[in-house]
Amino acid sequence: MLRIKVGNLAIDKLRPEIIKYQYPLLFIHGAGGTSEYLRNYLLFFAHAGWKSYAINLRGHHPSDRESTLAQVTIENYVEDVERVIRVLGIEDCALIGHSMGGLIAQKTAMHVHSVKALITIASAPPQGVALEIKNDLPYSGTLLKSMWGMLNMKPVKATYFMAEKTLLNNIEEKERKNIFSMFVAESLVVGYQVAQGVFVDPDKIQCPKLVIGCQKDAMALISMQEKLAEFLHADFISYKQFAHLPMLEKGWEKSANDIAKWLKTNIPE
Repeated sequence: MLRIKVGNLAIDKLRPEIIKYQYPLLFIHGAGGTSEYLRNYLLFFAHAGWKSYAINLRGHHPSDRESTLAQVTIENYVEDVERVIRVLGIEDCALIGHSMGGLIAQKTAMHVHSVKALITIASAPPQGVALEIKNDLPYSGTLLKSMWGMLNMKPVKATYFMAEKTLLNNIEEKERKNIFSMFVAESLVVGYQVAQGVFVDPDKIQCPKLVIGCQKDAMALISMQEKLAEFLHADFISYKQFAHLPMLEKGWEKSANDIAKWLKTNIPE
């Protein structure tokens, strides 16, 4: 695994021993995430013959610290992705975005028309797809913490208790704390934008599209993912066995194999 820098951004890069596919893959993590939790996918796709990259968005370690992270916007993150694409010369990449990264990937694909494919996994919804969340989760503590963060202009990281109910609900208990340590604080403004709706024009996304939803997901409900696929005019894959982190959960190879199969079918060489 090679870690490179583009300005203030750290990018993980894996180059296969034999390159089978001429277009690279660029993975975009979710809210409070880092490239670390995408490592299984990076290794899998590099071994399968794709040049594979994973960005760490601004303020997300190991990228440089961002003193104003609490005020960073989705548009700033899109700028990060577009800069990495331009500087690394990977304008023909396939974008694979998870959670908030799925929304960033949608926005990027609107602007970078040379992108080969758009794949979203448990994605945050754009404007036009109603935000759906489970109403039986203990959000009160997180809301209070977020309000405190807003008053003090500090980014917020979910508590471990909250993560167990949402992010980690399908992770084996012995692995939860290690995976939780892969996550960092996130911008409050981004959370507000997602709640209000971020504009995406599906007609400006000209590449093949795939939406992946997971039936055990407590954060990006399967019903919302179905509506996202309809909104984007995308292919749709639904998993009964996965929740919000299919790249880390038991049997994760199934999702990776399905993505690889879809890419081979839909992206002509």
